[in-house]
Amino acid sequence: MQSDIVKVRIRGIYATALTKILLDKGFVIVQASPIIRQRFNIPENNTAPDLTIKTTEDPHTLLVIGFPRQVDETLRVLEEEVKYTIKWESKLGLYSTVIGRVLEKRGDECLVSLPYGLIGILGNCNEQPGTIIPVAIAKTALKPRENIVLTRNLRVIGYYAALIKDSNRITISEHIRDPERKAELITLSSNIIREGYGVHWRSSASRAETQVLLMELEELKKKLKEIAEKAEKASEGEIVYEGEKIVLLTLTNPAKQVLDKIRSEVTATIPGHHSYKALGGELSSIVDYAEKLVENKWIAPENAGKGMLQYIAEKLKSNKRIEIIHIKPDGTPIRLTPGKTESIIVKENGITVELKRIIRTPGIYDGLKIEKEPGDYDIMRINTLSWTITHHYYNRNGELKGEYININTPPEIGPDKIVYHDLALDIIKKPDGTIQLIDIEEYLKLLNQGIISKYIHEKILETLRKQGINTTQLEKNTRRKH
Repeated sequence: MQSDIVKVRIRGIYATALTKILLDKGFVIVQASPIIRQRFNIPENNTAPDLTIKTTEDPHTLLVIGFPRQVDETLRVLEEEVKYTIKWESKLGLYSTVIGRVLEKRGDECLVSLPYGLIGILGNCNEQPGTIIPVAIAKTALKPRENIVLTRNLRVIGYYAALIKDSNRITISEHIRDPERKAELITLSSNIIREGYGVHWRSSASRAETQVLLMELEELKKKLKEIAEKAEKASEGEIVYEGEKIVLLTLTNPAKQVLDKIRSEVTATIPGHHSYKALGGELSSIVDYAEKLVENKWIAPENAGKGMLQYIAEKLKSNKRIEIIHIKPDGTPIRLTPGKTESIIVKENGITVELKRIIRTPGIYDGLKIEKEPGDYDIMRINTLSWTITHHYYNRNGELKGEYININTPPEIGPDKIVYHDLALDIIKKPDGTIQLIDIEEYLKLLNQGIISKYIHEKILETLRKQGINTTQLEKNTRRKH
């Protein structure tokens, strides 16, 4: 059912740059948009993809989903080319069939042990603890604190359809909107439904020939029978069928800069293109306008980029409150107390800004472990070219209480917001001169799991050395891991 040629469907604001990377590496781009076909002079190809890459609700993150081998091949290329990424992937693919053991009953639900030491939740479960059962992954987990949801209905995935055991439902992708096509797909499903299978028609079924769809249904029926038979004989912890692999790939500011350069080889692109598109709002339209000027050679891309920085700086000066979005490695956005612009310096390719944040609630400063008092204030120094953000905490009398240096990706700055990805590590500096690197274990865990890329790790080591921090412990880990 699958060939050695990897077929990729790409959607979203990074499509041009990602298409360029993958075409250059021999991948086939299918179901491309008209503008992508025009930019790359590629013919229309409506073949079903092996995997899909698209922007998620978080505009800084790509969702990669598809057949496991092809997803792995694609990710190897993207991670090597784009470099500065944060990756979360499912250990167990969506709709994988695995053999689990019931651990505990909670009402009508069971906790089931799964491969890799994972635990899933199975509803309508009457089995007693210790029972070995085959289950399928109905909802997988990519990040901490996400639950794996299980089902008894084994499923097999094809290019155009998915077949579900012991079901009688027909569902159709929301992307198939033609009523006549929907009616035809329902008719094609009638025989297979009577045999005790459910069918989900995937978006690629919208244009496929009827004979191709019927052939795939027969292939899927045969494969699902094989999976069910294998599951009956399999041992606890065995993965009988892999399902679809899902990966979230976060593109940090430096990764977007790499994509800017790649996109500029194809079409008019100003520095910061992907960052501004991800920040959204008015910046997206301004970028389109600026790049139209570049396309017509009325302005050089670097000058348009400088103009954007100046525009953002002026807006930052006039805005009374600047939103600060601190994105944790697991993707959770933390909105810090907003700040007021104290100073802004614009250089050719970056902005340095100082914000003043007034502390209004009591507590403890994390890391510094000193009292936080109403009336304290934080002078926050942010540089779009730096891998750190420094917080200088003062009491109401202007006496320094301590410094907290956050290790993060170079920030992205818009007219009213600052966004950056936290990288777990922090440096604290106390007034007595004490300097300490904290949260090392959390960082090493992210690195060892392959969540933080080796390229980000190299930048962190370089940054820490400049701060006078001994990096021996982290370097040992680098040699062992890479």
